[in-house]
Amino acid sequence: MQNQECEALKKEWQKEWNEKGEKYAKEVNDMVAFAEAHGWDAYKGEEPVDERAHLGEAVFALLKEANERGETEKFRADFPPSNVIFDECEDEADDADEKDKIEDKLGVVDQICSLRGENAIFVVSQSEPEGWHKMLYLLEGERVIGVADDVIAVGKSKRNEIYAMLRRGEVELIKSYDGKGGGETIAKFNCEATISYEDVEILPFNDGSKALLVSCDGIFLVWDGGAKLIHPVRKEYAYIAMANAALSNDNELIALGDQDEGHFVTNAQGEMLGEIYPQSSYPHFCLFSADDTQLITNSCHFYNGVTIGVDRTALKHGAQIYRDRDFTLVDDEMRVYAGVATQDFYILGDAYGYIRAVGKDGRKIWRHYLGGTIKSMALSEDGDVLFVGTYGGRPHKLRLGAGQDSHTIGNGNHKEEFRLIAYEDKIYRW
Repeated sequence: MQNQECEALKKEWQKEWNEKGEKYAKEVNDMVAFAEAHGWDAYKGEEPVDERAHLGEAVFALLKEANERGETEKFRADFPPSNVIFDECEDEADDADEKDKIEDKLGVVDQICSLRGENAIFVVSQSEPEGWHKMLYLLEGERVIGVADDVIAVGKSKRNEIYAMLRRGEVELIKSYDGKGGGETIAKFNCEATISYEDVEILPFNDGSKALLVSCDGIFLVWDGGAKLIHPVRKEYAYIAMANAALSNDNELIALGDQDEGHFVTNAQGEMLGEIYPQSSYPHFCLFSADDTQLITNSCHFYNGVTIGVDRTALKHGAQIYRDRDFTLVDDEMRVYAGVATQDFYILGDAYGYIRAVGKDGRKIWRHYLGGTIKSMALSEDGDVLFVGTYGGRPHKLRLGAGQDSHTIGNGNHKEEFRLIAYEDKIYRW
């Protein structure tokens, strides 16, 4: 009798979850579509509220059970995913310390790199009393495998399948890495740059000769036998906020910046070519187009921002980009944290949990909501699959253009095949 009562209760939860989830998605989509057509000032309705927070703890418990039984596909069909599963736990926290403890159970998906086929590797950072613990995972089909706990950051070259593994004091460059130890190590050298390793990126060059190391202690070119500080260039103190950098696809140009100065462009040796002034408060992100004809830079103010595009032909020695005629306005809303360039447009992830496709000319192409704050992103080699990681410990696998369901917030027509949740020391599949 007890099992029958449990099943009946589960059916009630499932019915409420689906009805309210579809209602919430429709209301948000209708609101955003209206605002895009008429402007946010013209919208007079109330902001939609997801009314399922009280089910969060129960649904998360069912998710864990489904993972233990290997029934995640059925669970996803019964309970389409939503970030609201954590809202109830956070709302019930009695004080700030307790709430912090709950939030600390979610990791951060620092970097994602696509492998051949539809596999990927990603690094999860987990806060612990003694500091941040990082783990490198392999996503092989639907399986998640822990690969190494000494890899601090991973990166992939724009061309030639060169992968970089940053360990404490060491950089390894691997050709055609498969996530399981396969591939050819083409370089391994000591990293002589003095950095804290807390929030760091490693971007390998296409020929495997060196890498770009991005950290709050500076941006360096590193290679076998040396490390060269190429940013900051106008100040003496060490710490820089929101250090960001990008390599052009041909590796002839480097874009870099931080929140205290503009964005700069250098050649492959780190020698200064020009400066791009921010159009919002703080330089935050940069990316080259797939054909290298344009560089976009984002500067932010709180959770919003401005992204501009600069023609490559303007990026020459002594360039000063700051007037409207010097650039194209690509977006005037997003604080961008991550992005990829396709052959036709950019896909950018913002602070509000949206990924958006925008053209080089500023066209708004589509939007898709994932929740949290977007932290990392990678595109499969064929361009069909997008991997997205968040500060809330959720790597997502999206099949682009494959059709969305009634719980999807957005208009991109994308199918989320599954998401993972890095919670405590486990990875759950939803």
